[in-house]
Amino acid sequence: MEWNTLQHLDLRHVDRGLKPLQPHAATFHPNQALIAVGIGNFIVEFDALTGSKISTINIGAPVVRMLYSPTSGHAVIAILEDCTIRSCDFDTEQTCVLHSPEKRMEHISSDTEVHLALTPLQPVVFFGFHKRMSVTVVGTIEGGRAPTKIKTDLKKPVVNLACHPRLPVLYVAYAEGLIRAYNIHTYAVLYTLQLDNTIKLIGAGAFAFHPTLEWIFVGDRRGTLLAWDVSVERPNMIGITQVGSQPVTSIAWLPMLRSLITLSKDGTLQVWKTRVIINPNRPPMQANFFEPAAIESIDITKVLSQCGGEAVYPLPRIKSLVVHPKLNIAALLFANLTGGDNLKNRAAYTREGRKQLFAVLQSARGSSASVLKEKLSSLGSSGILADHQLQMQLQEHHLKGHGPLTISDIARKAFLHSHFMEGHSKSGPISRLPLITISNANHLLKDVPVCQPNHLDLNFFNNKANRVLHYPARAFYVDGVNLMAHNLCSGADSIYKKLYNSVPGNVECYSKRMFYSAKQHLFLVIFEFSGASNEVVIYLENTDSLAANSKESTVKGRDAAFIGPNDNQFAILDDDKINLALYILTGSASKEVGEINGGVDVDSSTNTNVGSVKGPLQFMFEAEVDRIFSSPLESTIMYASHESHIGMTKLIQGSRLSVDNGQKVTPESKGKKAIKLKVNEIVLQVHWQETLRGHVAGILTSHRVIIVSADLEILASSYTKFDEGLPSISWRYR
Repeated sequence: MEWNTLQHLDLRHVDRGLKPLQPHAATFHPNQALIAVGIGNFIVEFDALTGSKISTINIGAPVVRMLYSPTSGHAVIAILEDCTIRSCDFDTEQTCVLHSPEKRMEHISSDTEVHLALTPLQPVVFFGFHKRMSVTVVGTIEGGRAPTKIKTDLKKPVVNLACHPRLPVLYVAYAEGLIRAYNIHTYAVLYTLQLDNTIKLIGAGAFAFHPTLEWIFVGDRRGTLLAWDVSVERPNMIGITQVGSQPVTSIAWLPMLRSLITLSKDGTLQVWKTRVIINPNRPPMQANFFEPAAIESIDITKVLSQCGGEAVYPLPRIKSLVVHPKLNIAALLFANLTGGDNLKNRAAYTREGRKQLFAVLQSARGSSASVLKEKLSSLGSSGILADHQLQMQLQEHHLKGHGPLTISDIARKAFLHSHFMEGHSKSGPISRLPLITISNANHLLKDVPVCQPNHLDLNFFNNKANRVLHYPARAFYVDGVNLMAHNLCSGADSIYKKLYNSVPGNVECYSKRMFYSAKQHLFLVIFEFSGASNEVVIYLENTDSLAANSKESTVKGRDAAFIGPNDNQFAILDDDKINLALYILTGSASKEVGEINGGVDVDSSTNTNVGSVKGPLQFMFEAEVDRIFSSPLESTIMYASHESHIGMTKLIQGSRLSVDNGQKVTPESKGKKAIKLKVNEIVLQVHWQETLRGHVAGILTSHRVIIVSADLEILASSYTKFDEGLPSISWRYR
C-alpha cells in the first residue's frame, strides 16, 4: 500500500489579488464527498471526487478553524481571525455571525490554536482558546442558543475539546494529560480519563473516535498515542505507544483501511494498525495494541508532482491533515514556505550546501546504503533526490545494462539535482490543495460504499426504443450495522433496518458487500468480524403493511449470490472457499430444484428464521473458489478463482453424496468454456442484462471490462494501461 494523489484542487483564481495565496484550513463533509477550503477571506466548496468548484463565499476574514455542521446539511461553522464565529451556508450562500468577542479589537493569527467541537445531537458549538480556563457554547443557527460560558469543575488550562459522534458526551482535555467527559445537556461529570503517575503526559493534542466501537484515540503533546475503551462503567486504557518526540497534532481513523493515522508537529505522517482484544476475560496488552501499518512513508515531492501538480522546493512541511470520516480521501495542508523552518533547507541549494553534501558523501565511502541515506537526510530532504526520483534513476541505470551505482554516481546525480534546483526551484505559496489516498492493489473497490447500485438500469446494451429509465424510490447502503435508505427525490437518509441488535464491545464489525433482489425483496449483507468468521445477514422486506415485522437471520459465509431468472434461490460460499450452501425461496422454487427436493427431505429444523426461506442444500467445489456471482440462468452460478479463470457451473450436476446429502460442483474448466485471468487480475463485479441475443454479463476486473454471453463467449473487451486505474477512485471518475 502506498500514498497517491487523487487530484489537486485549483485555488489559483480565488481572490485574484497581487499577492498569491495558499489554503490554510479545510474540512470534509461528515457524509458526502464534499470539502470546504479556506483561502484568504474566502471559503470555497468542492466536490471531492471530481474536483469541481461548487460555491465560493467571502466570509470577511481568514479562517482559523472550521467544521461542517452535523445538524444542518450544508453549512460550515468557522472561527475567524477577528475572533468571530460565523455560520456559512452554501445552499443560500449567506453567512451570519453566531458570536462576537467581548473586545472588538481582539485578533488572532491563522496559526493560533483554537479548539472547536460540534455534536450531531444538538445545534450547538463548543469552543475555547488554548490554555484558557473556560469553554463557551453557542447555537449554530441564527437566533439559536445565546453564548454561555461553561463553568468546568477543574481550574486547569483547557488544551483541547471533542464531542462524541454518537453519544451526548463532551470531552475536555486539560493540561497534564487529564481528560474529563461531561454530559452535553447537564454538564455533569460522567467519567475521567487519567493515567497513573508513572506515565507523564502534557495534554491531548488531537482526538479520534472509532466508527463502531466505543474506542477513543488520544494523541498527546508529548508524542504519546493512547486508546481508551469507554464502553464500560469505568473506562480503561487499552493501548499506548510512543509516536515520536514531537507533539501529535492530528489523529484520524481510516474506516476503509481500519487503521489510525497520526500527524506530528514536525510533519511526520504515520499509520497504525490496532490489535483487537479477542478474549475479553484476559487483560489487554497495552504496549502491543498499536503496531505500524505496512504502508510506505509519504513522499511529498511525489504527492505534489502527481496528477499534473508542480513540485515545490525546498520541500514544505505538512502542517495539517484532514481526513474524510467515511471515504479513503485526505487533504494535505502545508506550512507557509516563507517561514523560518525552510530557510535551513533552502541553504542546501547554495554553493555552501553542495560543499556540505560532498563532505557527507566522501565520509560515507564504504558505508551501507542505510548509513548513507541517514547522513544525506541529515542535510534536509531537499539536499538529495526524492525517493521516487532516485528509484527511477536506479531503474533506468539498470535497464541500460550498467553496473551497480557507486557513491560517486549518487554524488554526481545529487550535485546536478541541487545545482538545477538552485536556479529553477519554485518557492512561492502552494495554491493547489492535494487530495490524497492510500491505494491498495489487492482491494481496488475499497472506496466503493457497500450499497445497491442504481446504474444497473442504464443497460450497457440498450435495446429499448424510448430509452426511458425507471429508477427506484430508494437507494440502499450499509452504515455500520444499519441498513440505510437514501430517498432519491428528497436526498434524505433514514435507518431502514438495524441488522444487528448488539455487537460485543471488543469486536470490530465491518460490512463487505450487499446484494438486493428487487423481485424477492430480499437483502444479503456480508459482514466481517475481527477474530471471527464472516457472516451473511438474510433480511426479507415486509411488503405487507398488515403483517408483523420481518426478522433477519444470520449464517456463516464469506460471499453470496442470487440464482435464477426470478432470484428464487441464493447461494452462500463458506469461509473454506469450497463448501456452498443453496437456499430456496418457497413458492417460487424452480422445476429443477423441485426435482432435487423430491429426493431430499429438507428438515424444518434447518430452516432459517426468515419466514419463506428453506435450506440449506449442501454442495462442494473440487478446488477453492474466491468469489461467487449472481446469475439469471436457472440453477447456474458463476465463480472466480484468483489468477486462474472465471467459470460457470450448474448446481444439479453430479451424483448425490450419501455422507452429506450434497452434490459435487467442479470449478475446473474441463471441456467447458472459461475466461482465463491474467497475473494479479481480480474479478470485482459482475452484472447481467437480457438482450435480443439472450443474457449477457458485464464483468469488471482490476485490468479490464469484459462483456460475455451466457456460455462465457467474449463479445467485447477493453483494456487499460497497467499504470492507470490506481487508486481505484481515480479511474471511476475519469
